[in-house]
Amino acid sequence: MSFFGFGKKKKILVVEDEPYIAQGLEARLQLEGYDVITAGDGKEGVSQARSERPDLVIMDLMMPKVNGFDACKMLKADDKTKKIPIIVLTAMKTLGNTDDAFTSGADAFLAKPFKNERLLEKIQKLIDPYKELK
Repeated sequence: MSFFGFGKKKKILVVEDEPYIAQGLEARLQLEGYDVITAGDGKEGVSQARSERPDLVIMDLMMPKVNGFDACKMLKADDKTKKIPIIVLTAMKTLGNTDDAFTSGADAFLAKPFKNERLLEKIQKLIDPYKELK
């Protein structure tokens, strides 16, 4: 590990039940130099966040077992994970859902379909303020 964590790859947890979206996000984020782990539902996502301690979570809202709203609440209520920033990435883009996502603990919200550049900007703002976008 490098001094003060500089040079250390940031770890992102992608919690997404649609395999093609999860795989696309994983590939894009790895190209940007991030370590990526994935979970296929909210319950697995909470478990992965607790064990892996990622630097950031990207969370869908509509998922089996535990939805994204409840998963966000669980992560923000846990002392081990409450400081991990969460970006909600969802097709549920009504104003009420946006408000509910932030109330549940999300730090940023992005509606599907999304532009990779916009997602990368949000990631950079939350965990990589000194990293330049490619």
